[in-house]
Amino acid sequence: MEKLKVLKETLIEGQKLSMQGSWDRRAPAKKAVPFLLEARQGLKDYVLENGTNPLAWRLLSQAEECLLNYNNAIYCLERAMELDKTNQKDLKRLVLLKDYGGMWNELNLSAEQLESLGLFLDEKLNVDDCDHSLKFTKRWLEENMPKSKISKIVKAMHNQGGFCDCEVLSNVVD
Repeated sequence: MEKLKVLKETLIEGQKLSMQGSWDRRAPAKKAVPFLLEARQGLKDYVLENGTNPLAWRLLSQAEECLLNYNNAIYCLERAMELDKTNQKDLKRLVLLKDYGGMWNELNLSAEQLESLGLFLDEKLNVDDCDHSLKFTKRWLEENMPKSKISKIVKAMHNQGGFCDCEVLSNVVD
């Protein structure tokens, strides 16, 4: 149990440094990634040896979620729920994980691409005010994404409240 306690502390430190909200996930801050990766690897090793420990599976789910690996996070949480059917908070978390995972899948951008888009928009909007269009967002998409995906990504951004460049920056990227 001491090893699990240390892994939990590492995960918590990574979560604090990640600059992620409790439900709204975005790419973790770079300084958090080593902690999150260390916790994830340690927890993977731990569940291989202690596969019936629901807390270890829950913590692994949290590490995967922080790293935006929603499918793995869902799998780990479902495993924890199979082992411990008494934790009602797990069901709510599972629904939220599936919702956020769906939004990320719909957006079809990696965390790194989303961060790049955010830096691009921030730079452009510091020079020119938002004209309430997706002018800069579309320019970034045209330079970085296959043409066949752009309309689907724009629609996903609309679904998340990104109808212009400043809204993409505040509602989708952040």
